[in-house]
Amino acid sequence: MPYAMNDGRCLPISLVLVLLLTGCVVGPDYEKQEPENLGPWSESATVAVSEEVGHLASWWTMLEDTVLDALIEHAIADNPDRDLALARVRESRARYRGTRAERWPVASGTAGSNRTESTDPLGSKAWRSGYDLGIDASWEADIFGGTRRSAEAARATLESRDAEYIDVMTSLVAEVALTYLDYRSLEERLRVNRMSLAAQQRSFDLARWRHKAGLVTALDLEQSRANLESTRAGIPQLERDLGIARNKLTALTGQSRNQLDALLAPAGGIPRQTRNIAIVVPGEALRQRGDVRAAERNLARQMARVGVAEAARYPVLSLSGALATSAPETSNLFDSASTVTSLGFGLAAPIFNAGRLRANVDVEDALYDQALASYEKTVRNAVRETEDALASHEAAVRRVVPLERAVAAAVRASELARLEYEAGLTGFDRVLDSEQTQLSLEEQRLLNQSAETQALIRLYKAVGGGWDAALTEH
Repeated sequence: MPYAMNDGRCLPISLVLVLLLTGCVVGPDYEKQEPENLGPWSESATVAVSEEVGHLASWWTMLEDTVLDALIEHAIADNPDRDLALARVRESRARYRGTRAERWPVASGTAGSNRTESTDPLGSKAWRSGYDLGIDASWEADIFGGTRRSAEAARATLESRDAEYIDVMTSLVAEVALTYLDYRSLEERLRVNRMSLAAQQRSFDLARWRHKAGLVTALDLEQSRANLESTRAGIPQLERDLGIARNKLTALTGQSRNQLDALLAPAGGIPRQTRNIAIVVPGEALRQRGDVRAAERNLARQMARVGVAEAARYPVLSLSGALATSAPETSNLFDSASTVTSLGFGLAAPIFNAGRLRANVDVEDALYDQALASYEKTVRNAVRETEDALASHEAAVRRVVPLERAVAAAVRASELARLEYEAGLTGFDRVLDSEQTQLSLEEQRLLNQSAETQALIRLYKAVGGGWDAALTEH
């Protein structure tokens, strides 16, 4: 009995055996997507472009901060997000093995024994024993590659999970570094505010003394008090933010409060990179990102699912066989007289389904287009994040020298204003302005130092730094 192919030709059933040996795979074959060449990074970026990518795996070591190294080591070793991503990889690997196993025959065996009692007309009783063995086997021939396409989809899913795992680890490392940076930045801001508070306390004491001596009005005293208490009021907020950063580090690294405090005890200042930045050219940089890898593998998985849906429109050939034996004694189980064998095959072909199978193919095609759009969006987002990080780093670098000069000038201005006020040569408003300006510029300088390193961390994260797939063991 013939059956029809897509192109209208008929294939006699005698050729089924040939198809069993050769087979074919219907549906489109996937061609790996690569990020397009989007040109060089921003020309103003203060980075050295390199073809080497090995340093990306442990970029944080370039900050030369042993505390940060230890925190990241703890986070990598013990983190719920890591454990969840790792479990998903194991799940996908098991599913892939199961899908590959579907290409092979399935066999099952049975064994049994029975013992029955019978009574003849004279009342005599007799026992009879019986033993049975059986083997059943079946195999669905993957003539049109539906099972192979399913295996392709499962493998792509596994590779996507691998990429997601890498993305989780990359994000985890960056999050630890950014939180640690916040912690050190808040420490430095607290130090500057406390130093400013001490200086303002001296100014207040001076204003109070001059007021008691009748040299100035109460206005100077109250202005000094307002400046002093304003700075004092800001310290608890910084201490609160410092505690929040510490709590976040505790959650990220799995360390107890005492263990974390011991790690953070040596004040190291805001971490800053001491060596030149080196990133790779755009295409290679994008390939390092876990989310880009995952999106590309999801695209491959969906293309394979199109093939699965297409294969469902074709006939399915199944082979089956059975071997059964039964005997009163185990020694006779394998006698030819007690053995029954059977072989058979079946052919199932869709005849009428009101277009459901064609609709399934269209659904998978549409899902592929969605996966393609998602991939393109992921690539564009990767480029934007990289460009944003480069621009932020460039801006922070350009502000370093002017802010250092401004802080130095503000310190000198504050000292001069205080000396002139003490000598009665100027009003307290000059002292007030100079102290406020100094504190503001000191904070700007610290915030800019933090922004410079923050942009650097985000840059390395944007180009997929922080985890090396070749070194991943799971």
